Amino acid sequence: MTSESFLAGADVRAITPDLATDRVFLAGFDPDRPATGIHDEIMVRTVAFARGSDEPVVFSVCDLVGLTRVPGAKGRRVVACTHTHHAPDGLGFWGQPFEGVSGIDSAYIDRVRQTVAASQEAAIAVLEPAVLLAGSVAVPELVRNLRDVDIVDDELSVLRAERTDGSVIATFCDYPCHPEVVAKDNTEVTADYAGYLCCAVEAKVGGVAVFAAGALGGMMSPNTEINTHAESARFGEELATAVERAVAGAEPDTAPVVGFVRSEVSLTLENPLYTLGMEMGLLPAVELHEGSVVTEVSVARIGPAMLASVPGELLPKLGLHLKEVMRAAGAEVPVVVGLADDELGYLLPAEDFTFPEDYLNPGSQYEESFSVGPTGGPRVVAAVEALIPVVADSSGVQP
Repeated sequence: MTSESFLAGADVRAITPDLATDRVFLAGFDPDRPATGIHDEIMVRTVAFARGSDEPVVFSVCDLVGLTRVPGAKGRRVVACTHTHHAPDGLGFWGQPFEGVSGIDSAYIDRVRQTVAASQEAAIAVLEPAVLLAGSVAVPELVRNLRDVDIVDDELSVLRAERTDGSVIATFCDYPCHPEVVAKDNTEVTADYAGYLCCAVEAKVGGVAVFAAGALGGMMSPNTEINTHAESARFGEELATAVERAVAGAEPDTAPVVGFVRSEVSLTLENPLYTLGMEMGLLPAVELHEGSVVTEVSVARIGPAMLASVPGELLPKLGLHLKEVMRAAGAEVPVVVGLADDELGYLLPAEDFTFPEDYLNPGSQYEESFSVGPTGGPRVVAAVEALIPVVADSSGVQP
C-alpha cells in the first residue's frame, strides 16, 4: 500500500426500535400512526472512501424519513436518510400534533446518532486497498412524478469499491424515488424498497450495500398501484438487478481522486407551520439567523463521480440541473444525495412555488406546505454550484 492508495471500508448495523420501550410514531403520510410491529429491520449503512492518509469521506444512510441538522464540525462525514415512510419519526411532524404530542422519541434518536457515529468509526477502522467502479443506468419503469409528469429523473447511480481480487467491499447506489411502495395503512416498521434493494445487492455480490435517495421531491414516487410488502420486495430486487447493469462496463479506477468541501447556507423561513411547530415543541428548534434557517450542503468527488448532498427533498427539475452542472465540471457520474445532514422538506424552484392559501389543506400546493419557502431551492442549488468547481479542480479539499 502506497501513501496514495485508494481505500474503502464499510459497516452496517441495526437502528430498529424496541416497541416495548420506545414510543414510535411512523413518519410519512398521515400523523398519529403508532407502530404495532416490526416487519423488517431498519439499518444505518456506511461507506468510507479515502486516498492514502487523507481524512476519509464517509457517507452514512439511515432508514428514516429524515434527521435534523446537528450544528458543528463534521469533517468529511455526511449523514443522510432513505426517507422511508414506515420508520420512527425523526422530525416531529407525525405524532399527535393537535394534542401537542411530538412524533420524536428523543431517547431513540439519541441512540440512532450514537449508532451512526459508531458505524462511521467502524467503516474507517476497516479501510483497505480498493479499486473503484462507477456508472449509471436509466430505470424508467419504476418511478413517476406525481406533481409534474413531464419532469422525471430515472437515473440509478452506483459506486462500487472492490478488493484487488474482485470481491466487493461496498456498493453505494442512489435513486430518486420515495420509499413508499407500502401503503399508508401499514403500521409495521419497514425500510420499504430501500431495505430490499440493499439486501438483494449484498446477496448477489457480497459486501455492504448503501442506498441514498436522490432528488425525489415533487413527488417522485414508485410507479406501482400495488402497495404490499411483496411489491416492495419486487421493486427493490428490480433495482438491485439494475445496479449490476450500471457497473457492468465500468473501467476500474485504481487511483481515484477523493475530495470534499462543505458550506453553510441560509434559507428564509416563510412557513407558518414550521414556526408554530417549533413554538409548540413538536419540531426540533433549528438554528436561526436574522429570520433564516442555517443549514448546509456539501460536494464530494470520488474518482469519476461527484456527489452533491442537499438538506431535503430537491425537486427533480433542480436535481437534473445540478447533474448537468456537475457533468459540465467533468463528473462522469453526477449524483444528488437528498435528505443529507438535514431535512427541511421540499426544495422547489422559485418559479414553481405558490404559497398555499391554507397550509393545513394545501391541495396541489402540498410540497409548498412542507417547505421552508420559495428561497429554499434556489439558495441550496446556488450553494452547491459554488462548491462544484472546488472539488472539480482539486485533488482533495478539506472542509
